[in-house]
Amino acid sequence: MVDRELKLTQSFLDSLIICPKEIIEPPKKEMQLLNGSWRNSMKLKSKDGKHEFTVFMRKNEAFEEDFSIGLVYHTKEKIGDIILARYNGPHDVVEDLESVPHFGYHIHTGKAENIEKGMKPERGGLLTKKYASYQEALMCALADFHITNAGEHFPTYQSPTLFGE
Repeated sequence: MVDRELKLTQSFLDSLIICPKEIIEPPKKEMQLLNGSWRNSMKLKSKDGKHEFTVFMRKNEAFEEDFSIGLVYHTKEKIGDIILARYNGPHDVVEDLESVPHFGYHIHTGKAENIEKGMKPERGGLLTKKYASYQEALMCALADFHITNAGEHFPTYQSPTLFGE
């Protein structure tokens, strides 16, 4: 761990989400049940080899529509790990009382201003119509996170470039 301040600008955070990445430690073949939720994860590295990430996948055991798929950036700095994005299904508000969109499918994106204020980077969120199920959210996240070898580990994944613009 490096003992220095990492300057986190919004453009830097955004560039981390869209930079091309490869899966270097694939997810398990089956999700594991732990504390009432099905869980899996995989490790990624940016194509330029400079950055490391984890994608976590969680799905509530009782309510399948209550899920979370997130992209975590592992800094080598004192600040530690940063959640860059979370794709969620509808769920109860947990701690983010100012944000309303938890009643529908929504996406949280890491914000530099939240980090500066000492809040969770991904605080807040926006409703989305990009997906309406866990499986659709997973395919959307794989594409949005620019995981170039996703098709090797997710047989139903089709690169968005196959469909053109």
